[in-house]
Parts: sequence; structure tokens; C-alpha cells
Amino acid sequence: MSEKPIILKLMPDRADEGLRVAYHPKKVGDYEIELQLKPEAMKAAAKANPDFETPTEPIILARYKASTRTLTTYPISTTFGAYFLEPKYLHLETIILEDVDSPGAINDDDYLYFEELPAGIIREPLAGFGLAYDMRFIAEAAERQSGVTTLRISDDKGVSRKGDVLAMSYSMFDKFRRDINRTHKRSIDLANRAKREYLDANLNIMLDPDFELPIGDGTRRPVADILAETLIGKSRSPEAEAKAAARTVKKSVRTLAEKEPGELLELRREIELVSLEELIEIFDKKLGQTGLQERHWQEFFNANAFILQLAFNLPALAFGDQVAVGGTKFDGSGGKLADYAIRLGLFGNLALIEIKTPKTALLVKRPYRGGVYAPSEELSGAVTQVLDQRHQLQNDINSKKIASKAYDVFTYAVPCIVIAGQSPAADEEKKSLELYRNNLRDVIVITFDELLAKLTALHEFLAKKPEPMKPEPLRRKPVESSDDDLF
Repeated sequence: MSEKPIILKLMPDRADEGLRVAYHPKKVGDYEIELQLKPEAMKAAAKANPDFETPTEPIILARYKASTRTLTTYPISTTFGAYFLEPKYLHLETIILEDVDSPGAINDDDYLYFEELPAGIIREPLAGFGLAYDMRFIAEAAERQSGVTTLRISDDKGVSRKGDVLAMSYSMFDKFRRDINRTHKRSIDLANRAKREYLDANLNIMLDPDFELPIGDGTRRPVADILAETLIGKSRSPEAEAKAAARTVKKSVRTLAEKEPGELLELRREIELVSLEELIEIFDKKLGQTGLQERHWQEFFNANAFILQLAFNLPALAFGDQVAVGGTKFDGSGGKLADYAIRLGLFGNLALIEIKTPKTALLVKRPYRGGVYAPSEELSGAVTQVLDQRHQLQNDINSKKIASKAYDVFTYAVPCIVIAGQSPAADEEKKSLELYRNNLRDVIVITFDELLAKLTALHEFLAKKPEPMKPEPLRRKPVESSDDDLF
């Protein structure tokens, strides 16, 4: 770095926080932008977060290379709090912006603002660079591409990937930005229109001279009338009709439960059957695909937590995926992550699940001796990992509950689940796997195809309608005879 950095002028609303932005000119037009902390900034950081540690290395916000006109940014949080100086994203470490002009000559007390950067990208160094908050979905989408740590934006066409770098053009980034904004605006407009229609309809009904307040809050109409109006009152596409009907039924569940409980149970049963059938098809199709990474399966189970409920055979509620077990909070800010954690039953007792892939080898290829196969390194490693996660979770549970304000979570007895691989075909391999996993004291090992088999069995059970009970024939009570009947 330069021995004499240039201290840049700050935004007026943050000038008294003890943060400084230093501009380090380098040779041939290159430069670095550094965030420096004055004593009052370190004091404010320690007040906001008692665990704050003063950085021992320079905090580099960005580097500029004049020969390629490239600005490499390292997005961090510059707001005092639990995440002060932490990376803004979980996996995305750098955002590279190409074809950026140098700001030219910089003097003391100048204000540096990258005005030429496109909308949706933070232009203020003191704000830590990165993407604007509304555009965070682009960064999250990039992170869902397994292994991506760098987002590169340039004048090149389209979207591509090379190694850990996801590249997209400025025009594509702008298209994503505009589409996100349009989607957000349309959603707000639709929500506001629905609110107006709801209030107008109910006020008109209540202002009718013949209106009588029904039992309840007075805002419900008979579900049969609402369904008829929704389905045949306006000309809509089949998809729109289905969505409207679903919304109407959802709003009228309480009325159905009170007046037509049998119909509601039958409707619920039909919906569960259709949903379960589609889930089985999707699950079966995914098992046949190659190249699906662990993160893909974690997201799949997160969206279909019902599958995990089958694995536990207990009433379970999704608590969160990628839950931190060794850091500060349950949201993953620091420490080791469990692939999946859920709350069990009424006691808020956590369970940990380690999710691998269907292609994970469960046993070694060569038998140990006498037809006995040892567990693979991937399986034994997953078992050890989930046990270590449980150990760290139980050690840190109190601090996590306080930091996350989740006080109804406990770790009295934490079940551990490993979902990995598929059942072996050979009898000797089956025997070896059964001997290994059934003698694990605290870890349940279940394969992907076993989960699919559970789903299929449940579907077959639900598809069979219970036969109506046949009324027992009336039996006449035998008439007692008397002496008169003998003559």
C-alpha cells in the first residue's frame, strides 16, 4: 500500500461514526480502497457487538487495475451491529465490475462515488459495495450455483460460468434488475387491489338494509356462493380459475369445518393424494438424474419437509435449513452448519440431519473379509460430522437462543439423521450396511430410495378408501316360553 493514503470525504450522515475511507494510489493508475477504523468506531462496534474483535489486517473494500479497467470489490457490512465488517453474502466473496473508468486525480477531502456503475449496484465505498438490497436475489441466485464465489459483470454477452466465477453482461444484469422491480410492483398492485375489493364487497353487503350480522365477524359469505361466483362469474383461464378457487377454499376453511366437516376431510384427502403423487414422481425422477449436488437436495427437502417427517416418524416442524451449530445464530452467521435442523413434538427439541446425495457410496468396493464390507469414508465421515454438529449445538445452545431470540428450542436429546446413497443390490452388502447402521447408537442412516419407498407406501395406503361399515343385523331377543304355550 502507499505510505501516504488519501483520506476521502465521507457522506454527511456518516461523517461522525469514526469510519474513514483511504485511497491508496498505486503504480500505472492502479489503486486500493481501504476502510479504516478510528477509536470511536471500534468503541461503537464493541458496544453493538460484545464479541467484536479489532481487525489485525487492512480492510480492503476494492482494488482497481487500470490496464484492464477492472474494479474488484469485496462486499462487507459497514453498519454497526452483529455483522459489522462481516461479508455481505454467505458464499459470494467478490463482485468484479469490468470496463470501469478510473476516477482520475484524487486529492485530500475529495468524495469518491462510482456514478457510472449501473443501477442496482452500490456505488458508495463507505456502504461496503455489493448489490442494492432489492437486488439481493441476484446474489442469492448466484450462490445457489454450487461453488460460485465470484460474480463478474462485463460487456460480454449472456451468462456463463467458468470454475468459481459466474459471469453476466451489464445488459443481462439490468434485465434482471428491471424484471425484479416489475415483479415487485405488480405484486404490490395486486395485493392493494385485492384489499380494496375485499373491503368494498364487505362494506356493500353490510350497508344493505336487509343485512343481518352472522355469527362471527360478519365478513364471511357462504362458501358455496363464493365458489360459484369465482368459478363461473368471470371469464378466466383454467389456471386463474384454479388459483381463485384455491384461494376461496383457503379463506373458507373454518366455515367448511363447522358446516361440512365430512366434505372438508374428503377435500383434504384428495389434495394430499394429488400432492403426494406429484412429489413421488418428482423424487423418482431426481433419483435418476446425475450431477445433482448436495445443495440441490438440501433445497428439495427444505421445500418438502413432509419427507423428513417420514424419516423421523414423529410430528415435526421445519425450523430452518443450513442452521449454524457452532456460531452465534441459527441463521448461519458463523460456525459450522447443519444441513437441516427441525423441532420435534411439543418440547422444541432439535434434530440434526446431514444430507448427502443418492450417488454417495455407502460401503467400500472391496470386502474386508468373509463377505463383510466396511462403511465408506463418505458415510462414516457424515456420521462423525453430524455427531460433531450435535456436540457443538449442545455446547452453544444457550448463546444461540439468546442471539436468535428462539427461546422455545431445546437440546435434551438430539436425534441425528444421515440421508445418503441408495440401498445396495448384493445381499452381502445389504447385510453389511444393516449391521453397521443398526448398531449406531445415536445416528439413524437412511437411504434416498428408502424415503421414496415410504412415500409410495403411504400413497397406496391413502388411496384405499375405507370400506363403509355394514350394519349388523338386528337379532331378536328370544321369547321366554310359559306353561300355557305347551297346550
